[in-house]
Amino acid sequence: MSERGEKQNCGTLVIDDEPSVAGALKMILEDSGYRVSVALTGRDGIEQSRRGRFCLTITDLRLPDMTGFDVIDAVCRDEPRGRFILITSHGSEEVSAEARGCGAADVLLKPFPPAEILQLVKSTLACHRPGGEACPSHHS
Repeated sequence: MSERGEKQNCGTLVIDDEPSVAGALKMILEDSGYRVSVALTGRDGIEQSRRGRFCLTITDLRLPDMTGFDVIDAVCRDEPRGRFILITSHGSEEVSAEARGCGAADVLLKPFPPAEILQLVKSTLACHRPGGEACPSHHS
């Protein structure tokens, strides 16, 4: 599938309780051709994930109703091949290790430059193989 086809075929779900961050991510990704949906709570994000087709979920670590780890766990139950990026202002080695352990491709510290999130999104989506299988490092 071409890069453009990958961007349009399945969307990216952004879950962040800060509307300014969620809006900025939506604008950055849409300007690069991605289809983007936004949720401001973990619960709303999980519901949207169940209704839509998302190749990638970008979730904040600290949400008002749950953690980003909870979101990843819930979404994985419905979509085991989903890909995840965790964003946070509170990064540490422990957070990075736990994120990778629960299936996140990477952890990105806020604030981040647009080029950095775009590169991470591109490399995370490129990790999908023909047939829809996720990378070997993903959830076991």
